[in-house]
Amino acid sequence: MNEFEKALLAEVSGNREPELCLRTKTRIDAGYWWRRAPIWLCVSQDELILLAVGKRRYVQRVALSECSGSLYCHATGELVLAPVKGLETNRLAVSPAEALRVLSRIVEGYIIIEE
Repeated sequence: MNEFEKALLAEVSGNREPELCLRTKTRIDAGYWWRRAPIWLCVSQDELILLAVGKRRYVQRVALSECSGSLYCHATGELVLAPVKGLETNRLAVSPAEALRVLSRIVEGYIIIEE
């Protein structure tokens, strides 16, 4: 992360250090003329934070409990955040290993052992 992205993350998270921070391959229009800004996916103890820095800042926050239906689509190479409503971007291009790290953090509280 560059200094502007770190400052935005600190502002949004209240200076709490995230457990996981990934630069996704998904890019959005953040106000640059000739290119798009990458979306960062940060996972804290209880929420997911999506952010991108440019002339227009992009910040989306969602509780981990709202992401219980999330999955990795191997055909498109995207992490799909579901059943979240209200997110502008709920599909993020990441590697399978990165998706596994995020999904394991999301479902940590939802693992049910069948007997």
